[in-house]
Amino acid sequence: MKLGRVIPSGYLLELFIAARYLRGQSRLALFSLGTRLSFIFMALMVLIMVVVLSVFTGFQTEVRSSLWNSGYHITLTRSMTGATFNDYNEITNILKEDPALKGDIRSVFPSITANGLLENQGRFDGKGLRAIPVKSEQLQSGQLDDFPPLVHYDQRLLDHMNDGNMVIVGREMARYYGWNVGDTITVFLPAGGVLTRGLQIKRADLTIAGYFRTGFYEFDQNLMFVSLVTAQRMLDMNGRTSEIIIQLKDLSRLDSTKSMIRDSIPGNRFDYSMRTIKDEKGTFLAALQLEKTMMMIILGLLIVAGIAGIWVTSYLLVKSKSRSIGMLRAMGMSMRSVLIIFTGHSMLIGFLSASIGGALGIFLSKHLERTIQLVEDLADQLCHLYSNQCAPVHLIPRQIYYFDHLPVNTDISFIFGIAMVTLILSGFAGYFPARQAAKLDPVQTIRND
Repeated sequence: MKLGRVIPSGYLLELFIAARYLRGQSRLALFSLGTRLSFIFMALMVLIMVVVLSVFTGFQTEVRSSLWNSGYHITLTRSMTGATFNDYNEITNILKEDPALKGDIRSVFPSITANGLLENQGRFDGKGLRAIPVKSEQLQSGQLDDFPPLVHYDQRLLDHMNDGNMVIVGREMARYYGWNVGDTITVFLPAGGVLTRGLQIKRADLTIAGYFRTGFYEFDQNLMFVSLVTAQRMLDMNGRTSEIIIQLKDLSRLDSTKSMIRDSIPGNRFDYSMRTIKDEKGTFLAALQLEKTMMMIILGLLIVAGIAGIWVTSYLLVKSKSRSIGMLRAMGMSMRSVLIIFTGHSMLIGFLSASIGGALGIFLSKHLERTIQLVEDLADQLCHLYSNQCAPVHLIPRQIYYFDHLPVNTDISFIFGIAMVTLILSGFAGYFPARQAAKLDPVQTIRND
């Protein structure tokens, strides 16, 4: 009597036998030795891949967010060097009212950008000054449109952003120079906002009204923000600006929006010059993407090495279970069922490895910063036991990119994709040994054993 007539329809019997083969000869052992090694190696590879990609994705997201918060998406200037905008209100209104751009543009505003010299204890440091319009109704809330996020300010000073010489400086700049809110700093700027031959230097005494933080050290250390009317007054640029800024809702449409803006601006398009944040930071962002791609390739090769371990395990299992295979075939089990058993055995290893490794990877990613802190504290304590001249141990020097925390972004959908790829590759690794098992002659196998 054939087993197929007794066992219910489906592949319950095949899956039962495949699960039974996970256990070795001992009834006390959960897995056989080969299965155990394959499982541990694969689970470890999945865990490493989840943690590394979570940290790298979080790092990349943090850097992009810092750049988007601090940089201008599209900057419109005059093509002629030193030329300014007298009709900036007309141009900004045209861009705001253009129906083709309304869905893409978040804000449009005139701006002035000037390079100046900061005087500090007889020393001069080059800094950048940016001027952005400040609306009176925004001053009470401290949420200034198109300004970087303010982390600390004095409301009494902030109320005079338009009628006084108030400045918002980066928090890192304030820490570097030891400034406090309310301190006065001196900046020397070119009249007209442009460095030209025979320029006149304007001295400006500015009062610090608050600090901003973008999360990107380069900006927070080198930029200062004032209101547009303040900059026009200090630089003798009444009724003029040096550029028009366009901020977008979705940076994935940066190139297409740039083309539409070029078609919308009035007059001769060759009178204008446009640059984007991609033009300024494109190389850096491309390097980040290349690093992530190379990281995925390296981790993918580790997964392939784990798959090779599963193939070896399946091959050895076929060799050790040849008599059982012969008995099953003699009892009427089809070649297809034998193929399913050993392919399913490999897929079960892959499924358990991906599930447990992925779950541990997510857990470790969520608590990675605390874990690193514990390791640093332990290293400091061990160092002080042997020497009193130990410097603090920092496994991740965050001051390089200026993060307040270790950025981790665990993408569940991406982890699910890793698990599916691992499962498919595990089944593929077990297919060829399973095919060899299915082709065994039951009579010859039992006779040899």
